[in-house]
Amino acid sequence: MPKIFTLLERSEVRIKMLDAGFSLIKEHGMIHASVEKITKAAGLGKSTFYNFFPSKEMFVYEIIQYQRDKAKQSFMDALGSRKKITAAEAKLFLKKIIFSEDSIYRYLTSEDQARLKAVLPAEYGINPESENMVMAGLFSHIEGVRKDINFKLAANLIKIMAISMFHQEDLHADALPDTLDRIYDLLFSCIFEEGA
Repeated sequence: MPKIFTLLERSEVRIKMLDAGFSLIKEHGMIHASVEKITKAAGLGKSTFYNFFPSKEMFVYEIIQYQRDKAKQSFMDALGSRKKITAAEAKLFLKKIIFSEDSIYRYLTSEDQARLKAVLPAEYGINPESENMVMAGLFSHIEGVRKDINFKLAANLIKIMAISMFHQEDLHADALPDTLDRIYDLLFSCIFEEGA
């Protein structure tokens, strides 16, 4: 008979699997982070996984959502009781989240991302409208943001940085830090007013 979890236990078990799965993806990649390895690392039976997630792809999507929620909470913590954070604080925050060691995007190959896109229903994908809404919400809490900000341009620059990290082996390793710094400068000039 399957174990019946309380709501609190379900939440704890779910987070335990998300954390264990992310650690395995960091170490072995998405393909080799099997359901069996995930549940074993979380100290659970394999069948428990499917009581929480319908597929491994949906599980990876849930890791992405979990990390976004943690990044939002980190931003809210930085904001505190203020209405806005400074541009300097925002720049540090953006650098922290774009290339955080805790960003799953650092560990997903282009094949992994194509698989997720192919398998997950369309409503789980990122669409430009929701991307713009997220960015508009974030930037409304930051001082010194340009009034004419182009969210699509900012999103593209962030994606270019992510692509650079995914394909580091194709780039000149010794110039990568300077390359990323230049892209940050360009990104910040697109987001913030001059002098912010």
